[in-house]
Amino acid sequence: MEFLVIGCAVAFNFLVIKVKFEKKRFADGVLDVLLLAIITFLFSGSFGGLVVATVASAIISLFLLAFPPKLPSFKPPSLSK
Repeated sequence: MEFLVIGCAVAFNFLVIKVKFEKKRFADGVLDVLLLAIITFLFSGSFGGLVVATVASAIISLFLLAFPPKLPSFKPPSLSK
């Protein structure tokens, strides 16, 4: 049963990230992937820790999908003067 729950949470998390990239929300998607990697690394000691990290990452993904972060845009300077 645990494997089914963790599988659904991981699939859901990746689908949310996929939607972000499809909507060209690259900064938000990259932030989401980085947070997933950091949380997974922090809780990688046990199976229970990985379950907690995956569910937490899915909740963070939902929050960032509903409330996009206001990240600075990095536009190259214009060459024309």
